[in-house]
Amino acid sequence: MKRFTQYLYECREEQKVRNVGFVKGEFRPDSGKLTIQARGADTRLGGDMQVFLFYPKGEEYEAVLQGTVSKRSPVLNYTLVFDRGDMGEAETTEDIIGLLLLDDSGKHYMAVWNGETVNTGDIRQIQAKEKEEEKNVEEKESEVSEQSGAEPSGYVCEKIQRKDLARLPRKDWYLANNNFLLHGFYNYHHLLWIEEEEEIYIGVPGVCHAREIQAAKAFGFTEFRTAAEVDGEAEEERSEPGDFGYFCRRIIRNK
Repeated sequence: MKRFTQYLYECREEQKVRNVGFVKGEFRPDSGKLTIQARGADTRLGGDMQVFLFYPKGEEYEAVLQGTVSKRSPVLNYTLVFDRGDMGEAETTEDIIGLLLLDDSGKHYMAVWNGETVNTGDIRQIQAKEKEEEKNVEEKESEVSEQSGAEPSGYVCEKIQRKDLARLPRKDWYLANNNFLLHGFYNYHHLLWIEEEEEIYIGVPGVCHAREIQAAKAFGFTEFRTAAEVDGEAEEERSEPGDFGYFCRRIIRNK
């Protein structure tokens, strides 16, 4: 595993205006985690900040949007977890050389960890796109059957990525930074989206043990469902220590 720490700067074109924090990275070849801490970024409280990873593309750079974070305090503390489907045309994490934050006033904040001097004007922004063949493999290997629509019972169970939490009501987007959710996603590389009648549940994969149950409850994931239960193989069953399943949190829909 590759680990590094890099300063985060406000940048204008090729100039570093000021240091606002730092980024800590932990990279495997096809996935990674970046912990971002910043103080003094000028985004107003409640404002949005877009998060990008970027890599060289010809004579320019291509930046892949990872998501949007709302600034809730003067200190930005954000953890980004990503995998192969979030990396655009980068073949491995070795190709990714930097992180870009773009606030709603147009200011750029950047960390570059390969020593290059990057002009913000040379960065082209794109959306992350999974290759179709990778998506098919992921669907076949999913431990939970993915359904395209509601069954007659009104039950939908779908394996999702962390960035798909943007489908939640805006007031619940902060869950993307929930430490228990990040821990489960980083270990198993997926989350679970469950719809039952008028209710939504977000499931974090894990194993049923007393310590995990206690941690899950502390972060708001108060219900455990076995994999067989969420997959429809069992209507309801008692979970036993060692069972694999999902720690679930109920989300209230907007009326």
